[in-house]
Amino acid sequence: MIEQLNVFVDTLHPLVQVLAVLAIGIVPFLESYVGAGIGVVAGMPVVLAVAAAVIGNLIALAAAVWLGDRARRGLTKGGQRPQSERRRKLLARVDRYGVPIASLAAPTLMAISITAFAMVAAGLNRQQVIIWQVVTIVVWGVAFGALAVGAVTALS
Repeated sequence: MIEQLNVFVDTLHPLVQVLAVLAIGIVPFLESYVGAGIGVVAGMPVVLAVAAAVIGNLIALAAAVWLGDRARRGLTKGGQRPQSERRRKLLARVDRYGVPIASLAAPTLMAISITAFAMVAAGLNRQQVIIWQVVTIVVWGVAFGALAVGAVTALS
């Protein structure tokens, strides 16, 4: 099956391969880790697959942070409103673990871009959220790219 996939992918122009993995990286819950894995399994060079998936995920992150900031500004227009139960829980978790841990662990619970949106909309420091989400995207993308290399090697 992997050989058939590799044969099919080899018939595609390299730019199409990169754009396909980049598109996978944009999709919430697939993101850099699934995109990198699929790219490697499909036969793309590891560095190219991981880079395309990470760039796609960074595009989604930028959109999520922008939307989260817009949502926060819209919610706080006209004065501060009382915090919802959901927001109190989110802020309590972040206060407990910090933005770095919340960011790095987020992909185990929900999408990176959705996490970034929620953190920025909740009023957390946008720059700190962006930095740690970028670190998360790269770490998870590289890790899953390496796991895919190991899996392909073990299966061949």
